[in-house]
Amino acid sequence: MRLFYLAPILLLVATTAIATTIYSWTDDNGVVHFSDIAQVPQASEVELSITELQPHFQSTVVEHQTDNIERITITAETEALLPIATIRLLAPLHQQTIRSNDGNISVRAVSNRKLNKNLQAQLVIDGQTNSPPQTRLTWQLTNIDRGSHQIQIQLLNNGKLLASSESITVYLHRVSQIRPKNSPVQPR
Repeated sequence: MRLFYLAPILLLVATTAIATTIYSWTDDNGVVHFSDIAQVPQASEVELSITELQPHFQSTVVEHQTDNIERITITAETEALLPIATIRLLAPLHQQTIRSNDGNISVRAVSNRKLNKNLQAQLVIDGQTNSPPQTRLTWQLTNIDRGSHQIQIQLLNNGKLLASSESITVYLHRVSQIRPKNSPVQPR
């Protein structure tokens, strides 16, 4: 129970007053107090061993007691952890019907990572890469055949697959290539 109250206080102390002596004592009600001034004769000095902390850390607090001196060691892992890379299609929507006589499809995606020369996105349509990887999350497809198409975006880190969006199906409607554009409709 003491450790539950001790850890937040020590983390606060570790980030604000590194060169301060800390005293600890327990009152008649069993409450543990910490202060930079020994307010009662039975206060014991708390010795802190502190490593520099950074914004993203995991800490471990270990409590030892020897000769009326509590020794508390705080160790911190300072490696910043990145969230899992994700990429998601914004447009077109799954099962969307697109009407374009020129066969145009606009594709937009979003990722939780900033793209650069090493981290790039690639469009896959019907299982085939459509263009080389790029640092933009927009594509303008032209002259796509009519019918249904599977679209997916891949996030690549130095050419290796890091994440993929869900594969969606879109339906492209366009004028028939067999019938000329301005051919009159024959009545029956």
